[in-house]
Amino acid sequence: MEWVLFACSSANLSAGGFHRLEAICAAATERPHMLIRLEDMGRSLFEALDEMRRGGARAIRLQPIGLPFPESLLAWLPGVLADWSLRPVNAAIGVTLGPEPSRMDAGPTEMLRDLLAAPSTSVENVKPALGKPGWDTPPDFDFHLLVCTGPRCQMRDAASLSHVLKAECAEAGIAKRCLTTTTGCIFPCNKGPVVAVYPLGDWFHVPDRAAARRLVREVLCAGRGLPDLHIHTARLSQPSQHTTPHRSTIS
Repeated sequence: MEWVLFACSSANLSAGGFHRLEAICAAATERPHMLIRLEDMGRSLFEALDEMRRGGARAIRLQPIGLPFPESLLAWLPGVLADWSLRPVNAAIGVTLGPEPSRMDAGPTEMLRDLLAAPSTSVENVKPALGKPGWDTPPDFDFHLLVCTGPRCQMRDAASLSHVLKAECAEAGIAKRCLTTTTGCIFPCNKGPVVAVYPLGDWFHVPDRAAARRLVREVLCAGRGLPDLHIHTARLSQPSQHTTPHRSTIS
């Protein structure tokens, strides 16, 4: 039996929204299936494929969902699936890629017709609001850690990296001095998972927890570099652009 791996791309999908989408996927097929996001948190594409293989799958269909599904990801997915399928442990598993949803003739149109036929809700008595109290200024911090969780870094196990960095900062006693933010793609994808540290302007390859600990302890706390993990320095942070290179540490 063919297993189905549903894949969506939605950087702002909440946990509740993800669970509703899981229910929709479950109602759409009786075959063994799974839903993943191609960015941010949760199983990576390779983790999901490996889990299906271990579960006994001998044929896997990757089915993109979402209207429309990003064309850049559609162009990227075939090569990624081919890379996974050519690994010796996966040689007996057939892998296919389903069609992009918005190119189907009936499904999306029928769904929109149903939505337009459903009752809508008035906002006449809703209090106008463009923000929340306290959202006028950023929190006070010394370092801003930008953790890429775009599809290509997520595939390289970046999904849990933000939590790992926060835990390491807490263990080092600097949690309140570091703002950690997950982002979409910030380049360079082939050297992911990528973490950019500002105001230093330094970008690092952080493949595992040991590397995350070194980043916190050596770069943030001690002000030293990590040449083996360093990828890039932003132009205005490069020594040639300043009389004195900017380096700050947390004491």
